[in-house]
Amino acid sequence: MEKKNWYEKWFSNKYYLELYRHRNEKEARDIINLMQRFVPLPVNSKVLDVCCGAGRHSIELARRGYDVTGIDLSPYLISEAKSGLKKSDEKNLKARFFIKDMRNFSFKNRFDIVLNVFSSFGYFEKDAENFKVFENVTSSLKKDGYFIFDFLNESYIKKSLVPYSEDKCEGNTIIQKRKIENGFVYKEIFIGNSKYNERIRLYTLTEIQKALKSVNLKTENIFGDYFGSKFNKLNSKRLIIFSRLV
Repeated sequence: MEKKNWYEKWFSNKYYLELYRHRNEKEARDIINLMQRFVPLPVNSKVLDVCCGAGRHSIELARRGYDVTGIDLSPYLISEAKSGLKKSDEKNLKARFFIKDMRNFSFKNRFDIVLNVFSSFGYFEKDAENFKVFENVTSSLKKDGYFIFDFLNESYIKKSLVPYSEDKCEGNTIIQKRKIENGFVYKEIFIGNSKYNERIRLYTLTEIQKALKSVNLKTENIFGDYFGSKFNKLNSKRLIIFSRLV
C-alpha cells in the first residue's frame, strides 16, 4: 500500500478540527470583513475557497450572499463542510464542495475572488509544487479578479516558535513539538498512542510577491492581521496579501 502523505493522514483525522477549534467562525468572519472592506466586488460574486477544510469561510461567505465553491483534498473535511452547510440555519445558501488537489485545478476564469487562507500553503517539498497553486488561481480567476492569501509570517515564526506544548482534547493529552529546519517549520503531534505530523515551507514576503507577480497577480494590499493592521516583518503574526489579476 502506498504510504500516505502527512497532510492526507492528519487532515482526515477528527482531532485536526479539535486541535484547531480556536480557529473558529469568529475568525472566519474577521477575515471576510477585511475582504469586504478592501475588495470592491458585489456580494453575489463567485468565490473559490482553495483548501476550504470544514467550510467555515465558505459557509460564512454564502451567508453574506456570495456564490461559493470550496475545494479540499480531504474527503473527511469535505464531508464536514457539507454537513455544516446542511445544518446551517440559513436556507438555500449558494455553496458547494468538491474533493480536489490544490496542485491540480482550473476553473477557466470562472471566479471573481479566490481565497487560500489559514496557512493552507507550503505543504510540498518542492517550490514548484507549492507555487503551482498560484498558477491554478490565475487560471481560475476572471480578469481583475482578486486573490486573498493568508499565510504565516516567517520572520515572526522564527522569532517566537514554541518548541513544546501540551493541550487537552476529549480527555486526551495532546503534545506538540515544533522545530524549524531547512526552511520548513515542522510539528509533531502526539495524541494517545498516535503520532501525526505537519510540515510547512516558510516563505518571505518577497518570495511570495515574486511568485504572485510571475502569474500576473498584482499586490494591492498587505496586512499583518485580520483587522487590517499594517504588515510588520518582525511582529505581525500573519502575512495577508490581497492581489488582483492584471
